[in-house]
Amino acid sequence: MKHRVFIFFAVLILVACSRMDRGISAKITELFDASNSAPIDLAQVGPPSWERVCVLGPYVTNEAAEHILGFKWDVQRQSSIVVDDRINLVVFLKNEEVLAFTEHRRDKGDFLDLKPRCLARTQAVLVRRAGADGLVQLVSE
Repeated sequence: MKHRVFIFFAVLILVACSRMDRGISAKITELFDASNSAPIDLAQVGPPSWERVCVLGPYVTNEAAEHILGFKWDVQRQSSIVVDDRINLVVFLKNEEVLAFTEHRRDKGDFLDLKPRCLARTQAVLVRRAGADGLVQLVSE
């Protein structure tokens, strides 16, 4: 019995520490599916106190993530982005702290063409653009 309780709490701690929030991707998908042309305002999603959002594309390594985020973060351990080309990782930050992140399906709004890779909350309104690969790209206005 003690062993099961220990395992339960160990899993609970791992999940709590990861800050992965699938609800964020669900909200982005909801905004994406609601209209074929309306901009997507990322200020409407994520935790309430985020200041900057960064998007990491498929196969991003820890070194590349550090370059984009501006600090070390173990993206390879926190997500499947390093092995899954069907997703982007959307990371919500305050200072140098990851508040939350989500793995977002590229077929529900692809961030691959987003430049710069990080945006301030006030600049996180994205418009749709047809991508060469057939995916709808979400890019800065």
